[in-house]
Amino acid sequence: MLAPSWLLAIGILIGLTTRSVVGGKACGIVADALLGITGAFAVDWMLGVYVNTEMSWPNSTLLIVWGAAAPPLFAHFLVARHTARRPQDSIR
Repeated sequence: MLAPSWLLAIGILIGLTTRSVVGGKACGIVADALLGITGAFAVDWMLGVYVNTEMSWPNSTLLIVWGAAAPPLFAHFLVARHTARRPQDSIR
């Protein structure tokens, strides 16, 4: 398990990186950073609960990075899908 300060740093960094890689304006910069932080803490908690042995630092960090990237990516996917389905208001 990583220290909370590392989880915050990883979550913010990966959340903002995900925003720049995916592009678009899904939820905003703060929301993407918070989603990254949430994913990092959730994966760290799951590693503590479900993995009985001590993982090496690089392996747990890699899993936490992937977990921090998943919620912002999912949010961007849902928002892009929702806006693509929404009918045009200018057709009237």
